[in-house]
Amino acid sequence: MHLIGFDIGGTKMEAMLIHIGKLKKDEPFLSSFEFQKSTGEIVPGFVLFKKRIATERHHGYEQIIDKMALLAKEVCAEKNLDIHSLSGIGLSVPGPVDPKTEIVTSSNTMILVGHNLHQDLRDKLKVSFPIISENDANCFALAETLCGAGLDYFKKTGIPVNKQVTVGLILGSGFGGGIIVNGKVVTGRRGGAGEVGHMTLYSGGYPCYCGRAGCAEQYLCGPALESALNNRIYSQIEKRPGASEIFELYKAQDPIALAVVKRYKSDLALFLGSLSCMLDPHYFVFGGGLSLQDIIYEGLEAKIGLNTYLPEQPISVYKHKIGDSAGAIGAALVVLDQNSLHF
Repeated sequence: MHLIGFDIGGTKMEAMLIHIGKLKKDEPFLSSFEFQKSTGEIVPGFVLFKKRIATERHHGYEQIIDKMALLAKEVCAEKNLDIHSLSGIGLSVPGPVDPKTEIVTSSNTMILVGHNLHQDLRDKLKVSFPIISENDANCFALAETLCGAGLDYFKKTGIPVNKQVTVGLILGSGFGGGIIVNGKVVTGRRGGAGEVGHMTLYSGGYPCYCGRAGCAEQYLCGPALESALNNRIYSQIEKRPGASEIFELYKAQDPIALAVVKRYKSDLALFLGSLSCMLDPHYFVFGGGLSLQDIIYEGLEAKIGLNTYLPEQPISVYKHKIGDSAGAIGAALVVLDQNSLHF
């Protein structure tokens, strides 16, 4: 079975040709992964080919659809595969998708808002197989549950992915999340489930671009960490430290960096404690640039416990296992899940 997973962002898009199941002997592939089916069976998956290009959103929406169609054909042609033989295409998009209208309702890539990407792509390709759009944070969370952190948790505890409650969080230029319950994406009534970045962390706090104030994203994304440091001491210098440099300053025992990172971890633990009281997940899994900083994880599980109702049962926190491929792989797995494809 062959699928294509797309990871669509504001600056780049990537298409990944994926084979589910065993490969023919000596058939080449770029990378491999395992995932657990709802039956409990663990099956292999292979990335056969992938290609990344610039989104170039300034050229307009129709141009984006044209580029997606061409990219899908190119990754198939690379493996001499007729695109009509695909079992489906999944689209990981930067924003919530209304489950009824199938339209992107909000996005930092504004040109996508108000459009049904997968229907437009299906019309462009003239194919009959399923094409499905899903929020990128949901795709990340699903991939990590079925193929990454969730498999690790299964091997550690014996609890299969179809019995797990997972919260995937992307700590990067923004702060978003995806919720997986029993191996299924939770979308909510309007596709907005998991938009944790706009839950209030501090009432009346920093203003947010959404029009409200005190949203978690304003405290827990990378730019928020940078602002917290720069506003305190570095505002008068020409080159302000970025997020990765702040952690280097922390390691060097810079007193301001120590205070800022300590406050960041305290805010993160407070927020995750609140999520824990609401969802009682088996674990959290982090993606995004900040997730690469090991300092974030030091003592975090214990700090979360101090902010939960059941502190004697600590919640596991994982760094992502799949990496940059999670969005595209997750998008392909959404197609499998929603269409009950058998293999």
